[in-house]
Amino acid sequence: LVKTGTISTDENAYPMKDMKFSVSPVVRCAVEPKNPQDLPKLVEGLKRLAKSDPMVVITIEESGEHIVAGAGELHMEICLKDLQDDYMNGAPLKISDPVVSYRETVEAETDQECMSKSPN
Repeated sequence: LVKTGTISTDENAYPMKDMKFSVSPVVRCAVEPKNPQDLPKLVEGLKRLAKSDPMVVITIEESGEHIVAGAGELHMEICLKDLQDDYMNGAPLKISDPVVSYRETVEAETDQECMSKSPN
């Protein structure tokens, strides 16, 4: 099973639909093992964490940083504690400060004309 599934002994059971969440992972932390020899444990632990929690998003940046994204600081704290204690058998981690993604959007068209200079 990956993230969701329906387990039943009834032959006529219908599969349940995936849950749709109204929140998205906005808090991000970079994690790395304190001991470089624990890197395989970290990679395996991140895979297990991603399977166990449908709200966690794990990414690897071009620089090689492992990024864990969650729905809030408390959610991140719980996930990182589970990662370290349960999925990595207590191997110590270096965890960056939480970063919240800032997002903007255009809501309406303006009737004003704006000019700007570009350095290009």
